[in-house]
Amino acid sequence: MYMMDLTSAKYKEIKKSVDTVLLPIGMIEMHGHHCSLGTDVWIPREFVRRLDAKIGDRVMMAPEVAYGHSWSLAPFEGTIDISAEAFSHYVFEIGKEFHRNGFEQIVLFNGHGGNIPSLAIVTEKLADLGMNVLTINWWVDYREQILEITKGPGHGGEDETSLILAIDEKLADPTLAGNNQIKMNPKIKFEKSGLKLFKDGYLGNAGAATAEKGERLYEMMLELVISDLEDLWRVAYESLY
Repeated sequence: MYMMDLTSAKYKEIKKSVDTVLLPIGMIEMHGHHCSLGTDVWIPREFVRRLDAKIGDRVMMAPEVAYGHSWSLAPFEGTIDISAEAFSHYVFEIGKEFHRNGFEQIVLFNGHGGNIPSLAIVTEKLADLGMNVLTINWWVDYREQILEITKGPGHGGEDETSLILAIDEKLADPTLAGNNQIKMNPKIKFEKSGLKLFKDGYLGNAGAATAEKGERLYEMMLELVISDLEDLWRVAYESLY
């Protein structure tokens, strides 16, 4: 169920049987000239919509965090970059409040790569409070399976663009993109190095993206997300006995 749809009375009643909250986390940033700036928000939002239809009776869907940290893409037009320190503190405070509200399990459903280091810190701090924490970075966690459907992944690449097209084909236009590959060592950083690493603000074979591939990706990953949630619950409930 969606937290924003509930009255306080209904919220209090639901907490008697639901102890897991899912927090979608995204980013507003450049995704080439072919994808919307909200790509990293749209995709977690779509996962939430589909998950709610399947397991909404067991998970509270929290309002999303739409802004994150993107040092590499900060030089590009349309990127709203929040410092790693501010972002990690903010997400931790949200998680801490859910813990105070009685939730024992939290899922950090992340849609943006630049958020990963900060969320690793948040995960440990929330665990120290006594919460069981599952972090999902879909393009990393399910990469092997993704490559069976889209061969040219990357920031704004074939996988992301396909997922956006499956939501609404007005949000992306793969005809405006091609196949950008990394031409420098991504482990090396220098001032505004993202401008060189991400040519035109994206990586991967975005020109090969289709809505049909995106739908297949959602269907495949939805089952993997649910499997990860089952693992979270297994760990949480086994620890009670």
